[in-house]
This record gives sequence, C-alpha cells and structure tokens, in this order.
Amino acid sequence: MKYGRVDVSGPEECPEEGRLPDAGPPSPANHLRDVFYRMGLNDQEIVALSGAHTLGRSRPERSGWGKPETKYTKDGPGAPGGQSWTVQWLKFDNFYFKDIKAKRDEDLLVLPTDAVLFEDPSFKVYAEKYAVDQEAFFKDYAEAHAKLSNLGAKFDPPEGIVIDDGPARPAPEKFEAAKYSSGKE
Repeated sequence: MKYGRVDVSGPEECPEEGRLPDAGPPSPANHLRDVFYRMGLNDQEIVALSGAHTLGRSRPERSGWGKPETKYTKDGPGAPGGQSWTVQWLKFDNFYFKDIKAKRDEDLLVLPTDAVLFEDPSFKVYAEKYAVDQEAFFKDYAEAHAKLSNLGAKFDPPEGIVIDDGPARPAPEKFEAAKYSSGKE
C-alpha cells in the first residue's frame, strides 16, 4: 500500500460522475472496455476488478438491477433486501466466478456485464482461471485494485510513502526470565 495520498478539499476537485459501467446492453464487453481502457486498465484487470461483486448486493431502487429481496438477503445484516451475486455476500472469495459460470441459482444476480466475462473470449480466459484458482484471483485483484485506487491521485511526496517494504523480519526473541535467572537470590 502506498501512503501519502492527498485528499481533495471540495467537490470541484472530484472526478466527474459516470465512471462506472452501465451493466446493460447493447454490448456489455465493449462498454466495460470503454470505461476501463480509458483508465489504462486491461482485460485481465477488468475481470479481476469485476470479482469485487463477490461482496455486496444490488438494490433495484438504487441501481435498477436485481430483486428487492432474496433468500440470501432477506435477513440483512444492515437493512435487509437487495440481490447478491454470491450466497455468502460478505465473504471475499472467488465464488463470484464460480456462481456466474454455473448459472444455477435464480436468487443470485448476474448482470450482462457479469455474464459477458464468460462469453467474451479475452475475458473468459481470466474468468475461467479465477473460478478455479482463488489465489490467482486474490493476487490479480489486489494489483488491479491498487492501480485503480491510485489513478489520478496526488501524493505528498510525489512517490508516496512506503512503510517497511523490505523483507519480513523475524519476530524479536520473546523475553523469558528463566534464561536470565537461576531462580536463586
């Protein structure tokens, strides 16, 4: 993680709205690419970032997508309702890819931009990989998320601050009184 990101002081310094993709047709793959390519992200990063849908739920009154409630979201936590992409929608794992590929549960949300990950030949390579290799998904997601998070960010100092980026050090030796005392006075 890179520290030292400078926050904006007002809304005029924020990027314009409309940066996230619209989930619908006519061409979900082209739309994802239009949105993410202009930010310098590639197909692998688009698929990895899409995996963030393993968390959370969509509320139709806010996004226009999903059911008002499912068997997975009827009890919350928080305000109940919405439709999730995964059964365990508070757990970060690779089930988003597994569930989209399986297409077996009508209570799970699959947007056109989700389904296209297994339809578009370039996206499919990565979606298939992440469906079977959770560690690869975690690694690629972390890299893509960091890249996305730092886009357009200003840092002070400009290179950012890295805290202890060296190799892991062994834990200090635990103090044991018996080593230093014979128990006799």
